[in-house]
Amino acid sequence: MLLLLYGVTALGLLGLAHRYVRPLSAPAALVLLVLPMGLLGPALVTGRVYGPVDILYEYDPLSAVGQRYGMTGAHNPSAVDIISEFFPWRLAVRESFRRGEWPLWNGYNLCGHPLAAEAQSAPYSPFTWIACLLPAAVSMSYSAAIVLFLAGLGAFLFARELECREGVAFLAAVGWSLAASIVLYSLTAMGFATAYLALLLVATHRIAARPGVASGALLTTVLSLTLLAGHPESLYLDVLVASAYGAFELVRRRERPWRAIAAAAGAGLATLLVCAVFLLPLLEAIPQSAEYRRKSGRTAAREISGPQVLAGLATNVFPQLHVRSWESPRLSYVAAETGAVGSILLGLAVYALWRVRGPRTWFFGALALFGIAVGSGWPPLLNVLRRFPLFGITQLERFVFAAALALVILAALAFEEILRRRDDRAAALTLAVVLLFLSAGAFWIARNVVLGPATYGHHRLFAELFFLAMAAALFGWKPPLRVLVPALLGLVCAQRVLSEMDTFRTYPAEVASPPIPLLANWKEIREPFRAVGVATTLPPATNTFYGFEDPRGYEALTLGTFVATDPLWCSRHGIWFNRVDDLTRPFLSFLNVRFAMQRAALPVPAGWRTRAEESGTRLLENENVIERAFVPAQVALTDMTADDVVGRMWDVRDFRSIAWIETDGAAEVRANGPGRVSVVSRTLGGRYLLDVTMEHDGFVILSDTAWKGWRAWIDGRAVKVGRANAAFLAIFVPQGHHSVRMQYRPRSFETGATITLATLLLIAAYGVWHMRRQSAGVRRRE
Repeated sequence: MLLLLYGVTALGLLGLAHRYVRPLSAPAALVLLVLPMGLLGPALVTGRVYGPVDILYEYDPLSAVGQRYGMTGAHNPSAVDIISEFFPWRLAVRESFRRGEWPLWNGYNLCGHPLAAEAQSAPYSPFTWIACLLPAAVSMSYSAAIVLFLAGLGAFLFARELECREGVAFLAAVGWSLAASIVLYSLTAMGFATAYLALLLVATHRIAARPGVASGALLTTVLSLTLLAGHPESLYLDVLVASAYGAFELVRRRERPWRAIAAAAGAGLATLLVCAVFLLPLLEAIPQSAEYRRKSGRTAAREISGPQVLAGLATNVFPQLHVRSWESPRLSYVAAETGAVGSILLGLAVYALWRVRGPRTWFFGALALFGIAVGSGWPPLLNVLRRFPLFGITQLERFVFAAALALVILAALAFEEILRRRDDRAAALTLAVVLLFLSAGAFWIARNVVLGPATYGHHRLFAELFFLAMAAALFGWKPPLRVLVPALLGLVCAQRVLSEMDTFRTYPAEVASPPIPLLANWKEIREPFRAVGVATTLPPATNTFYGFEDPRGYEALTLGTFVATDPLWCSRHGIWFNRVDDLTRPFLSFLNVRFAMQRAALPVPAGWRTRAEESGTRLLENENVIERAFVPAQVALTDMTADDVVGRMWDVRDFRSIAWIETDGAAEVRANGPGRVSVVSRTLGGRYLLDVTMEHDGFVILSDTAWKGWRAWIDGRAVKVGRANAAFLAIFVPQGHHSVRMQYRPRSFETGATITLATLLLIAAYGVWHMRRQSAGVRRRE
């Protein structure tokens, strides 16, 4: 099913490219179709999981069963984001679709948080929709394959736009598809959005060369797909690069630019309207997040030392340094983003800079140097760039992705020139000089730099030097073109596959969620509850695979007021998740934490009892857990900030006794209710149906985070949703027996959906009118 789904999708995209962008020969289509197989062939053919699922086996309770599945350690620990965010997001989106709900809310982590509005789950991308036909973990293999395919297709088409022959365009396709950063981030929204950069340059080239409806439609399509990939920051950087290229082409052509500018602006506006359903909830959520407050408070760029800059620069040239820790010299930070595309393409790019004279060579050479300088963290350049709009909150080192594409295009231009002029000797000399430089550099690094142990990429140095030597020898031989072109392509493919083949491993599908017998102890419980792990036991993401909720989490956006409550119950585990170390904290009971897992060697904390024990892990049950929805004995109406409310909550031992309710009126403490609440039904997609009986008026509290977008109805009548205990939901219920319904459904989503639907209908109507007009014109000419 996995291979079939990939094949159908790729063939469909090839058909669309052939029809609407540029005709493709059958061999070209076949090569592009099988391009991802070098890395993902085993996963696609066998229906297995491609990705870092082994990271979770580093921790209890999965560590106990790791040997059963051949898990001997985390193969690529740098990819913790992928297993902690992207795999769980895919599962949450898929389950929302299966429930017949829009994927607006994810109840699994952080006491609930927006799913669509945090963007990187990419719930509106058509490729996410297709992927959701597969089991969640397996679907990530499909997504990675599509990322590599789209990158290859885009680079191939762009090289053809630059008048390169098909054989040369294949070189560009391989280089961009298997660039180190594309492969490393192929399972992320950032990687998906970055992969579109070459296609965006194709559309920009068309706008500059032939502005009109067709080129505008192509640009709108690519921009929309890039935005819906779920990483707006990457779209922003992609658009800046494409704008620079478009301006360059317009100046180079020396034509009036106004038509092209108008077409590009129209495409941009159409993209915003088409993607309104995605954008408006995101724009509403961002200001509520702790991440926004942290980034908007930046006053200066991160201080990067000279050795760190040099290390970042070296990573672009010596891929064996990629994602390695530096022990001596001791460097605290070297970006994982790299422009590395392999030594053969690097050598060809160098050839282009001194042998292929022309404006395009200088443009892409300047882009490569700029991207590498920014990606390496060169402070003078970064400090200037951060003065521009939005650059202060942008990860500027990601400009290095554009440098990787620029090197690939330079290599394609070089190969085209070599074939045209049969300049094989100069090519051989250039590659030999680059080989000498890389060999000397690798020797110096081995003698003077101590790196942390490599968990993957063991063959990179060999691949870089051996295949570069083979390429130099190939050009020195000066074979006929029918031999040279496929031979060089074979060397580049072999180099890139050998270099990147172990970035991720492939595992059986069941490895993503093997049986954990301890969890069977709560399978009969029907009322909502949450569970945590103590320290690093049961790390976030594990819970999603097993269908239960965890107040901890690791997300792209976290509610700022919720983060303010962290001191009451958790601490940060590095830059990863908010860990729990003390189960006696009363706030855990308020968060509806009924169960906890810890190492069996640890003592049972007060207020908890042992529910079960197995393989060195103990399952505990909280004897004082507070229900998900409850009526506190008192409420304190207050206009204090979240931080001030948290300060007041430090002394509370039982959160059934009092809750702080945000209000604009007079502050007071008063009796609340009493009353009884039971959860009749609920979904992890943000829906509650409550049965409430109040002896007197009062507030009902739900320990779900109070992001904007929650709505409530009492007996069918809409009522206001309030905020309790700094970050949670509160609703005022009058005396009597009532049915209370609550749902997370932001009005920004409804407004955005209306705009998106109206725009799509207008575009469809215009398309029909345009085709009829063209048909009428053809008939008149006949």
